[in-house]
Amino acid sequence: MQESEAKATVLVVDDSTTIRTLVSSIVKKSGHTTMMAEDGISCIEIINSHQIDLLLLDVHMPGKTGLEVLSYLRDHHLNIPVIMISGSADIEEAVKALKMGAYDFLLKPVNPDKLTVTVKNALAESELRKNLKLFSAAIAQNPLSIIITDTRGVITYTNEAFTSISGYSQQEVMGRNMNTLKSGKHSKSFYKDLWETITSGKTWTGEIINKKKSGELFFEQATISPITGNNSKISHFIGIKQDISEQKKKQAELSLSEMRFHDMANLLPQTIFEMNIQGRIIYTNRMGFETFGYTREDFENGVQATMLFAPEEREKVRSNMKNRLEDVPFDNHEYTGRKKDGTLFPILVYTSRIFENGTLVGIRGIVLDISERKEAEDQLQQLNRTLEQRVDERTLDLVKSQQQVIQQEKLASIGQLAAGIAHEINNPLNFIKINFVTQQGNIADILSILNEYRAFTKQIDSNTVYSSELQKLHSIEQDLDLDMLLADIPQIFAESQGGFERITTIINSMRNFSYKHALDEKVLFDMNKGIRDTLIISRNEYRYCADIETDLKDLPPVPCNPEQMNQVFLNLIINGAHAIASQKRAANGKIKIATWIDSTSVYCSVADDGPGIPLEVQKHIFEPFFTTKKPGIGTGLGLSISYDIVVHKHHGTLTVDCPEEGGTVFTIALPIRINKEQ
Repeated sequence: MQESEAKATVLVVDDSTTIRTLVSSIVKKSGHTTMMAEDGISCIEIINSHQIDLLLLDVHMPGKTGLEVLSYLRDHHLNIPVIMISGSADIEEAVKALKMGAYDFLLKPVNPDKLTVTVKNALAESELRKNLKLFSAAIAQNPLSIIITDTRGVITYTNEAFTSISGYSQQEVMGRNMNTLKSGKHSKSFYKDLWETITSGKTWTGEIINKKKSGELFFEQATISPITGNNSKISHFIGIKQDISEQKKKQAELSLSEMRFHDMANLLPQTIFEMNIQGRIIYTNRMGFETFGYTREDFENGVQATMLFAPEEREKVRSNMKNRLEDVPFDNHEYTGRKKDGTLFPILVYTSRIFENGTLVGIRGIVLDISERKEAEDQLQQLNRTLEQRVDERTLDLVKSQQQVIQQEKLASIGQLAAGIAHEINNPLNFIKINFVTQQGNIADILSILNEYRAFTKQIDSNTVYSSELQKLHSIEQDLDLDMLLADIPQIFAESQGGFERITTIINSMRNFSYKHALDEKVLFDMNKGIRDTLIISRNEYRYCADIETDLKDLPPVPCNPEQMNQVFLNLIINGAHAIASQKRAANGKIKIATWIDSTSVYCSVADDGPGIPLEVQKHIFEPFFTTKKPGIGTGLGLSISYDIVVHKHHGTLTVDCPEEGGTVFTIALPIRINKEQ
C-alpha cells in the first residue's frame, strides 16, 4: 500500500447507522482512517473543519441530499473525490452525479471488493491530479524562464518568468518560432552546433544573447534538453534559462575596476604583490619588478614568494605565511629581501588575506624598502652611544630621587592609614559611651525598685496589712518594665565587650602592619594574615563603595619582607576601591581576594568588578608616574612600587588581566623557597 493511501481520511455519509458502520468497517480494513456523518449538513461541517481525502456519499438523505452536497463542493471549489452510494438504480440520477464531478456511482448493498477497489482507484487518481497540479504550478511559477517547443522550434509553452524577462506574453509567442528571440549576435555555426546537440538526444548548456520585445538585448544562461515520448522519439525540447544580464554588467564593471587597480598600483612607489595559498606569486606591480629584478616572464613561469627573501629567513617567512593564512597575529614584519641577482636589502612586509566569494584564496601585501631608514638608525645608534656616559652619570641621581619618591609614597600611605584608623576607633568608642550611659540609668532604676522592696519587707514584719504597698511595688515594676531592664543589662555589656574587641583587633593589625624590618630582610610570613590585617587597616577606603569577598586557602609561610608585601596588598585593594568608586554606582561593587598554592609558588589575586583597564593602558600601568586618576588623587607610583617589590625584590611575578565580562584582576606569585643565587 502506498504511503498516500495509508494516510487517507475517508468520510462516510449515510442516514443509516448500519450502512455507515458497514461501509466504515470495509474502508478501515484497507488501512484508512474513517469519519462518519448522518446527513448532508453535518457532512459539510466536517468537510469545513477537517482534512478529508475521500467522501463516500449517500444520494438520498433527509435535509441536504447527496447531490446538494456534491453541488456545494463544486460551488466552493473543494477538490475532494466523491463516490456516490445509492439504493436506487436510477440511471439519470447516476449520470447527473457523474456530470457534477462524482468519481463513481455504487449501488446498495455495497460489494466489499468493489468498494475497496473503487476507493483505491479514487485515491490514486486524486493523488495524480494533485501531483499534476503541483508540477504545473512548479513550472508556471518557477523563477527561471521555461520554454517548450516542438521539434521544429515552434513555441508551445512559456511560463510567467519568460514573459517577465522577454516582455512577450504567452499568447504573443504561442505558435511562433524561437527565431523571434534571435539577437543577431551569434553566428550560424553557433545555432548549428546547438541544434545538432539537442537533436542527437543530448543536453546543450551555454550562454545565449537574445532580444526582448522592446529590442533590448539580454544575456541568458541556458540549458536545453530533448523530451522523448512513449516511442522513445524526441517530441519536444525544453529550455530552462536564467537572465544573467546583471551578472554580465557586474563582470564588465569588475574588469574595468581591475584595470584601474592595476594602473593605480603601477603608479605606487612601493612593491605590491599577491600570492596564492601555495605561496606562488601571481601578481606584482611595476615597482615589484624594479625592486627585485625579476621579469614578467619569470613570474609567469613560477616564482615562489620565499625566493624573495634571504635563505636564512625563509623558514620564518613560511611560518608567518602560515600564521597569516590561519589569521594568527604576529608582530615581526621585518625581513631581509633578496633580489634576483642575490643582492640583500632590509624590507618591511605587511599582508592581509584574500577572499573570493567567501573562500580564502591567498595573501596580498605591500613591501617597503627600508634601506635608508636602516642607515639612519645606525647613525642614531652611534649618537646614542656617545650619550651613555651622561646617562650613567644621571642614573645615580635618578636612583636617589626614586628612593625619595618611594619614601614619600610610603608616608602618604601611612597618613591615609592613620585617617582610616581614627575613623574606625571613633565608631566603637561612641557606642561604648552611649551603652554605658544607658546602663547607668538602668542601674539607678533597679536600685529604686530594690529600695521599695526592702521597705515593704520591713512593713510586712511589723504589720500584716500590706496590700497598698504591694500594689505600689507592682505599679513601679510596670512603669519601669523591670523584665526588659534586666534583659538589656547583659546585652549592653556584650555590645560594649564587642567594641573593646574591635578596638583591640584594629590596634593589633596596626602593629602588625607597621612592624619594621630592614629593606632587604626576609622572614617567613603568613600572607593570609597580612591580607586580613590590610583589610582591617584599609576598611575606610572600600566600605562605602565595595563589599569584600575572600577565599583564602591554607598557605605555608613564605620568605618575604612583610611590610613591603602589606604595602602591595594595600595598593591593590585601594586601587580596586577607587576603580569601583569612579563608576558612582547606586549599590556597592565587589572586591574578591583569593590565595592558593602550587608546587613552587603561593598566589594571591585581587579582583574588582570595576570598569576594567583598556588594553592600551595596561601596557603602561607599572610604569612610574603613569596614572589615569585626576590630579591630586594618585601619584602614579603605587603600581610601579608594587611591581618593584614583587618582581625585583622578591623575584615573583605581578600580572594584570581584564576579563571580557569586565573588571580587573591583579595576580601576585611569590616563590615558596628562596633561590640562593638570587
